[in-house]
Amino acid sequence: MNRVAALFGSIGRGVFSCKRPTVTFLLHVSGAWHLFLTTLYFSTIGPLRGRSKLRPQLFVMMRNVGVQSFPIVSLVSFLMGAILVLQSGEPLREFGQIQEVPGAVGLSLTREISPLITAMIMTARVGGSFTAVLASMKINEEIMALETMAIHPVGYLVAPRFISMMVMMPCLTVFSYLVGMAGGAVVAGMVYDISTAQYVEKTIDWINMTDVNSGLVKSGMFGALITTISCYFGLITEGGSVGLGRNIMVAVVTSLVAVIVADALATAFINNYIF
Repeated sequence: MNRVAALFGSIGRGVFSCKRPTVTFLLHVSGAWHLFLTTLYFSTIGPLRGRSKLRPQLFVMMRNVGVQSFPIVSLVSFLMGAILVLQSGEPLREFGQIQEVPGAVGLSLTREISPLITAMIMTARVGGSFTAVLASMKINEEIMALETMAIHPVGYLVAPRFISMMVMMPCLTVFSYLVGMAGGAVVAGMVYDISTAQYVEKTIDWINMTDVNSGLVKSGMFGALITTISCYFGLITEGGSVGLGRNIMVAVVTSLVAVIVADALATAFINNYIF
């Protein structure tokens, strides 16, 4: 009897110890979801009703998010294309199918590698900066000052960032496709004597618009997740510089995990493994 009571007691303590992290997680999820819905309103309906002014910040934000991210995205994509050729070339050459390397690399880039790598780069470069800027404004009570001037913080701060990411993420993903294939073509020509014309021809034979569009849909999902999570943790920052550093770390890690989970679910859905 005492052993049974001890067993139930340990189970009860375990349940209550897990309760607080679970509640905290659900609170963060609901808060991020509410921010996402509010951002959608101020990004679409709000400007039509004159409740948010996007033009003064939008193009500056798009330049910071997209144009300034192009060099690092291009470098990583070029190297990823080269690495994919080197990794897939040897097994295919053993089976006498070295000419199929361009198609396999192009398919991997469009379906999976380019959207995911671009999202990870944008999380580290742009998502962290979103959190840092909004957290600094929250700590310095600048957001409270906006509210006292009847300016909605989401419409003024979050909506331009959201639209910029939703526009520039697919653009960067397309550039990642092209630069990654260019990197693969350079290495394939140097190592396996595959000409540029052969590389382009095989890539076109393997890839269709469904593959391209699936990567673009993923990039849009990733952009929405990165912006929402990064801005959410910036807006709830407390505790001065210590809280700022902690929330930047939490925002980046959470965004990366969310992107990978969303990628897995989207891949399963696109390939008809679920629903």
